[in-house]
Amino acid sequence: MRVLAIGAHPDDIEFQIAGTLAKYAKRGDEVYMAIATNGNIGSYRMSKKEIAEVRHAEAQKSADVIGAHLIWMGFDDEFLFDNEKSRLTFIDAFRVAKPDVVFSHVPSGDYNPDHNMTGYLAFIARINATIKLIETEHPPMPKVPALFHWPALGLAKYIPEYYIDVTDTYETKKKMWFCHDSQQGDWCKDAFGVSYNDMLESELKIAATQAGTPGCDYAECLQLCKSWPAIAGAYKLLP
Repeated sequence: MRVLAIGAHPDDIEFQIAGTLAKYAKRGDEVYMAIATNGNIGSYRMSKKEIAEVRHAEAQKSADVIGAHLIWMGFDDEFLFDNEKSRLTFIDAFRVAKPDVVFSHVPSGDYNPDHNMTGYLAFIARINATIKLIETEHPPMPKVPALFHWPALGLAKYIPEYYIDVTDTYETKKKMWFCHDSQQGDWCKDAFGVSYNDMLESELKIAATQAGTPGCDYAECLQLCKSWPAIAGAYKLLP
């Protein structure tokens, strides 16, 4: 099976869905990690160019942990908009990955506009990537894939529909997360005064409690995009 995760920033995928991606990779599925922006404002100490290069390298290192393919879109951090260029770039990312299943942000309700926009552009691209007369570098996909949304940070106004037990891949998820070393002490604490490491663990434990599955200590949660065309039996695509 072919799997595509689309995050707004380097490290979004790791925070939200890396445990699930690791499960796919573990069973031999082909995994793609697409990142919309280059993270070029994520530092108080480096220049935009310097931090963008660092974050690209960190994203590649994380993808390498599970043998995933990295798709780097390169839009400026906090300035991702819905326009022809962004739509075509997202469409082409879909066409490169040719996914059976896609994971991305919820398209509204998140604190960060890049998160919302990435979820929206992924929603648009899932159908447009199949349309022959929309031309990009790669040929159209043969089918519309299933699309799942992960929650906004803090599980805000989010009612999960599916829980993925990632207890067995939690250590892999953390390893991928810690590849983003520039964000651990430099950015997250400076910008928000919080530890994203603590938030990551607490949200996984909350989801595991909600799941109520015996032996599940850590879980990731998802909602299925039910917009037409509906994908029958989409839940069967989950690991």
